[in-house]
Amino acid sequence: MKTQNFADLTPNYSRAFLFCMDWIYEAEGGDSDHSADKGGRTRYGISQAAYPNVDIANLTWPQAMRIYHRDFWRGSRAKELAEYGLYELAMLHLDSAINHGVPLANMLLQQVLRVKVDGILGSRTFAAAINANQTNLMVDYFARRASKYSRIVVNDPSQIAFLFGWHRRLFKLENRIDYAKRVLKVWGDK
Repeated sequence: MKTQNFADLTPNYSRAFLFCMDWIYEAEGGDSDHSADKGGRTRYGISQAAYPNVDIANLTWPQAMRIYHRDFWRGSRAKELAEYGLYELAMLHLDSAINHGVPLANMLLQQVLRVKVDGILGSRTFAAAINANQTNLMVDYFARRASKYSRIVVNDPSQIAFLFGWHRRLFKLENRIDYAKRVLKVWGDK
């Protein structure tokens, strides 16, 4: 598995965030402008629809990483999940926030944890995450995301073009998280 060395570009980011960014770089790729994609033109997964004031065509990877750090790593509170030692969950939640948006990702996690679903990760959500069986939590969160993708297509058949890719992304992410945990042992700092 080839990985990028982003640490030289971003010395102030945590090791956990940089490992997640290696995954996002692979998952989101470069430029995309699929006619059925509601986000419109995207680069590194940053969409023109979500960031109308960003020059997507000239967006650099370090700029994209800053957006991911500010709006998704910190915005979804994946950063705090990592700080609690829930690295695998932090990576899955970050990917969910990027793919579904922060409010929906937070609600999906709360549904899995069976806490009040309000889209705001507070002390009860964190306590439930910390005390959960992590294997079951991860499996349920992956399943919840897969179900969400299917519901998107049921509600809007034009999105069928993306269903295989969305599910493929989940399987690849699961493998990446497992690889990080068992082989690389990358987790351990904040």
